[in-house]
Amino acid sequence: MQSLIVIALVTIALLFWLNRLFPAHAASIKARLGLAKALPASGAKKGCNGCSGCKGGGCH
Repeated sequence: MQSLIVIALVTIALLFWLNRLFPAHAASIKARLGLAKALPASGAKKGCNGCSGCKGGGCH
């Protein structure tokens, strides 16, 4: 019984650190499994009413 608990804890730790070290790969795996969070629409940008000329700070 104790070995199952240890295996579960090691697996959880492994998944946590793989997610931290390789976020892009983890995101693709989550998407395949259907566990990914809903992403906002790519056209929605903060500020400037979604203009495409924004570069990090102000508009244009």
